[in-house]
Amino acid sequence: MTLRSRKDTANTPDEEANSSSQNLWDAASDNNQESGQRAAAKKVLRAEDVSTILVLGSRSGGKSTLIGRLLEKNETPKPTLALDFTFARRTTPDLIKEICHIWELGGDAITFSQLIETPIKTNHALDKFSIFLVLDLSVPEKIWATLDTTISSAKKALTRALADNLRSKESQDMTRKLEENIKERLGDDCQDRNQIEPFPLPLVIICTKYDVFQNFEPEKRKLICRILRLASHRLGASLNFYSMHEVAHNRRVRELFTHYAFGTPFPKGIVQDYNKALLIPPGGDSYDQIWPGTPPNQFSMDFFKHLFETQVGKYNEKLSIPDDPADDANFHESDVDSRRSLILEDIALTEKVRQEYSKADNLIL
Repeated sequence: MTLRSRKDTANTPDEEANSSSQNLWDAASDNNQESGQRAAAKKVLRAEDVSTILVLGSRSGGKSTLIGRLLEKNETPKPTLALDFTFARRTTPDLIKEICHIWELGGDAITFSQLIETPIKTNHALDKFSIFLVLDLSVPEKIWATLDTTISSAKKALTRALADNLRSKESQDMTRKLEENIKERLGDDCQDRNQIEPFPLPLVIICTKYDVFQNFEPEKRKLICRILRLASHRLGASLNFYSMHEVAHNRRVRELFTHYAFGTPFPKGIVQDYNKALLIPPGGDSYDQIWPGTPPNQFSMDFFKHLFETQVGKYNEKLSIPDDPADDANFHESDVDSRRSLILEDIALTEKVRQEYSKADNLIL
């Protein structure tokens, strides 16, 4: 048996120090690699973590204010030009980042309806796309024109978006997903399921300036509420009356935004009394509750339009040219403005020369 001394079996202090420092370095290196992998995983956004909301509707109806409620911004919003883009994001308890793209169609949806197509056709995840339609209750004669134009333009844009890849498997899968989403939104308790034509995308109708609407004559309020309930029910939309001065209304609008942006629970509650602010979820109404005794097969969007225009008022569209944003102090750009001034001077000089030549030709004649 060979005996080994302590000196032979034990490490020297220098060897122990080297071994300890090497272990610490390896542990730090492994930890750094794991942290890098987690950080890289967080940067990769999954398709199911990205949603899109398009906000459009009445001019000066409060669209930018509603978006500000979602983003928790308190400053007074500036007027929106054409299509504006922003986004909202949040991090879940599992450290998953979720993003919602928010498009806003500035001005009036009637005037700029052709721009509705842009956010829809460029989106590749229409099953995560929602439309928030803002209607100004203080201008009742424009309500139906705004709603009708928005729905028809959005349907055309959606049809084109799906038709571009009609034969592809992705398009077929997307169509199937949209149909499944409709069934999920309406729920199992939806009445008149066979008598309605749900809009393919989630549609949230927000009727603003309810504080002004409250002062209308009772019969007029009742009629407008009835027609809006009929149209909303047929489209499978949610209907929400809103006043920016009501805390409860602001809370519900924020809950609606976060539901369609990040998948939080849909806000609870339902109000169908026209003497109060209407709050009706998708599939939460019925023709019999809205207009008892009337056959459901009589109801159509054309019938609602005729009813609204004959009993509430018809909007006579007048082409109005919006104010030139170049003259707005909020949009001043020194380089652009100086170049624009030179071009305008050239145009004015050209017009002056043209007029002088025209006068000279007249004198010769």
